[in-house]
Amino acid sequence: MAVQYFAKVTAIDHEKLQKLVKHYPASSYADWHLKEAARMAEWRARRHTIQMVQVTPEEFVAYCERTGSPCDIITFKAFICR
Repeated sequence: MAVQYFAKVTAIDHEKLQKLVKHYPASSYADWHLKEAARMAEWRARRHTIQMVQVTPEEFVAYCERTGSPCDIITFKAFICR
């Protein structure tokens, strides 16, 4: 059984991440949360395990600075899976 990782962020952190992360979803927190819930349901239907990862903008920026990675959506998704 595979594990799928999803970011667990607050509404305030969602707004901060929209400003920090290149190509981060521009939708409202409520819309983003509904889309993520639908994606999680799809993965669960395929018998995958869902792992929620608490993410703060400060942790992500520190990770990017430490690794020299750009603050974009690809790095954000890799950060969640680490």
